[in-house]
Amino acid sequence: VYSVVLTILFAVNGGSAPHLYYESAAMILALVTLGKWLEEKSKRKTGEEIEKLIHLMPNVVTVERGGVVSEVAFADVSVGEILIVKQGDYVPVDGKVLSGHAFVDRSAVTGESIPVEVAEGDSVTGADVVSSGYLRVLAEKVGADTTISRIVKMVKEAAASKAPIQKIADKIAGIFVPVVCLIAIFTLLIWLSLGAEISTAANYAISVLVISCPCSLGLATPVAVMAATGRGMALGILYKDAEALQKAEKVNCVLLDKTATLTVGVPKVTDFVCYLEDCIFAMQIADAIERQSNHPIAECIREYLQGKNLPLLEVSDYSYEVGKGARAIYEGKAYRLGNRRLLEKIDKQRVADLEQFYSTQGKTVVFLADEKKLLAVFAIEDTLKATSPEAVAALQKRGIRVAMLTGDNENVARAIAERVGISDYVSEALPEEKVHAVQRVRNVGAFVAMVGDGINDTPALKAADLGVSIAAGTDIAIDSADVILASGDLRALTTMIDLSKATVRNISQNLFWAFFYNCIAIPVAAGVFSFAHIHLNPMISAACMSLSSLFVVGNALRLTKFGKTKDVAPMESETIPTENVEQEEALVRPMVKVLKIQGMMCKHCVARIEKALLALDAGISVSVDLENAEAIVSGEDLQNEMLKDAIVATGYEIVEIIDKNS
Repeated sequence: VYSVVLTILFAVNGGSAPHLYYESAAMILALVTLGKWLEEKSKRKTGEEIEKLIHLMPNVVTVERGGVVSEVAFADVSVGEILIVKQGDYVPVDGKVLSGHAFVDRSAVTGESIPVEVAEGDSVTGADVVSSGYLRVLAEKVGADTTISRIVKMVKEAAASKAPIQKIADKIAGIFVPVVCLIAIFTLLIWLSLGAEISTAANYAISVLVISCPCSLGLATPVAVMAATGRGMALGILYKDAEALQKAEKVNCVLLDKTATLTVGVPKVTDFVCYLEDCIFAMQIADAIERQSNHPIAECIREYLQGKNLPLLEVSDYSYEVGKGARAIYEGKAYRLGNRRLLEKIDKQRVADLEQFYSTQGKTVVFLADEKKLLAVFAIEDTLKATSPEAVAALQKRGIRVAMLTGDNENVARAIAERVGISDYVSEALPEEKVHAVQRVRNVGAFVAMVGDGINDTPALKAADLGVSIAAGTDIAIDSADVILASGDLRALTTMIDLSKATVRNISQNLFWAFFYNCIAIPVAAGVFSFAHIHLNPMISAACMSLSSLFVVGNALRLTKFGKTKDVAPMESETIPTENVEQEEALVRPMVKVLKIQGMMCKHCVARIEKALLALDAGISVSVDLENAEAIVSGEDLQNEMLKDAIVATGYEIVEIIDKNS
């Protein structure tokens, strides 16, 4: 407008040619538009993880209807239908495996890099990829109800929510524009009062308007939150909102539930001791009695005995005594299967000693006896997750206090706490007692994260500063939590806290830059440093404004790379003396052992044994031969006891271990 007025006056009155700003106006619009385009392009990168999940869903799926297999549109699949999923396919729904056997890759949702074995009766979720195998899946959840859809919705809501720190930036940004307009007016008036020409005064005023950057203040938090929540999802950590993302960095105390949090949550028979010469008969009697029961412990024993291929016996007069166990008759003889109270005075001292021995290991003991003597013992344990001790150690290394809350008895609680490296624990804790424990720790100034998965943990999750749930937990626990660990791996807790700290640090850097830039740029644009011949025209000011926004967005985008690179201190190299070279080579030469295994019957058995042995050590290689009923294992430091325990835990028996090196 200024340039148009001067052009008309020049055309009417003539005189010296005025300084016009047509090219400046065009360049300002061009630079601002370019900056906004680059900014939007950069911001779209923060949503890449969400887009990846959305694109996982196939357009066409294979269904089995009335025994006929056909391809239909994904949108036409309904609950109760049977889907066929082959190698390389995505599982398009949440459901249960009706038949088949496969290894599925769940890295898209949980971040787990190792495929998980699934077979009949196991659950699968949308975005699982069948690495190898074939599955018939009964659809239980489709469309918006699937795990993948709920995760996408949750991440989008978290990215759109505001962190508490953003409220400060929003208040400042709200008054920023009117303040800058006033500064521009004052700049114009001051320069005019100092005798400057109208063109010079207008140049300074326009530069102030253009160089000021409310965008960088507005972008400082939301872009960082979008980047962090997207990256967290890729790592198997789901923050429900930006407030949870910000709060996680303050955590200095973590309270852990035991069952299905520190432990697997599925009890198994870990020890079987038989006092009869005919151990097969003892197993048959136990199997016959437990087939009559639906008690969880009975299911553990039945599962353990299923792999033994036992001939079935039938018992009569079955009866169950609450809190004790079961009784039954076989061929006129009475048998008991239960705890110490059921046995009454049978082998009283031995039974007491065995119970004490196993309870100190955190195991539940089930005794099998006739009317006169003890026949066998089953020790049952909810096995510890392999990663739990490492997760606890990582938290403690960061100076975070770790304690355990459990409803189990003192012996079990103490055994689990010792094995994971926790010194503080509360046993036999009811839901309200867990809440009191959370409140006690908060009252002494701790910022508490409660980690649990069950309905009984829900009150404590709500009472804590930050509630963290395992994805496999109950729906009510997931709804009560602020953060969800999709993989169920407790090592993600340290990642959750580290990502939160990185995000808050990133936001602080962005806000500092936004304030610093405007505090320096506006006085320069207003001509405060004109005495030093430092001037900015509106075009340069527009470029600076765009670059300021890009700086903030670019800094926030660094969060999308979180966890992909780690600074590892180089190890000092050791010089091996020449005379020890032969000895050193002998030490690293791999051991080879042949395991003769009883009970293998099919490819499924082979897969279970292979998986169990590979889980022992990343350096182990395994080859299982079904026909010869053996497994060939090679690696370093292979201990017979370690190999035997791995096989027994899967329900099979080691007949012989042959050391090929010897």
